[in-house]
Amino acid sequence: MTVANDSKATIVAVDSQILVWGIRKQGDEEQNKQAKWLFQELGESGSQIILPSVALSEYLTKVEEDEQRSVIAKLTTRFIVAPFDVKCASLAAILFAKGKKNRPKGVAGARSFLRADAMIIATAVTHGAKIFYSGDKKCRKLASSLPQLDVKGLSDIPPNLFGYPDESD
Repeated sequence: MTVANDSKATIVAVDSQILVWGIRKQGDEEQNKQAKWLFQELGESGSQIILPSVALSEYLTKVEEDEQRSVIAKLTTRFIVAPFDVKCASLAAILFAKGKKNRPKGVAGARSFLRADAMIIATAVTHGAKIFYSGDKKCRKLASSLPQLDVKGLSDIPPNLFGYPDESD
């Protein structure tokens, strides 16, 4: 997997939550609108959007097994699915170690989520993302520990600033 070397294209990455809101529309109304707007803006600006393979896996957990192949085919037309490889593994281990103090043992799922977040962030950075969008506050905090990554949430997009049309129109 290679990201095209277009010096004008911004390379961004998204986590599974942004995908769920923007594609599946399973957030609240404002989250869905902001994620949809984000994908439209990134597409229009020519940005290359990395979808880390771990985030793809999270997204697929709500897709029936017999539908996964077609969902993957559709997503790969819009996103660059970046694999989790050896370089990613090394950075993910460093991120996991950094994040452990903020996600204590004994809290159900805390370390599992940390492990997945570390893998997603590491994949994004290793494959060249300069901007990382996440719907998860803890994931954004962990990603912010990397100075080379500009970390954003949908809350960084002011509500209704862009005049996106109401779905009922």
